[in-house]
Amino acid sequence: MELALAFHHAVRGEDQDLAATISRLRGLTATGDFAYFTDIAHFMAALPLPEPSTTRWTKNEDDVRSAWRGLVQVRQERLRTGN
Repeated sequence: MELALAFHHAVRGEDQDLAATISRLRGLTATGDFAYFTDIAHFMAALPLPEPSTTRWTKNEDDVRSAWRGLVQVRQERLRTGN
């Protein structure tokens, strides 16, 4: 749920709410389970990772970052055009 909320805040440009959501995600994934969710939230918002990721992506990190950011940008464009 927090990851979906991060997407919502990234689309709407709600930086403070996004930061709070990322903080909660970091706490929820502190054991290492689903830690990649925190990376994805950063990618969606075009934010740098606070430290190198321990996630092993199936593609390189730049491609993964671009894909997640692209989802946000497509949604922003659709909201602007009313679709």
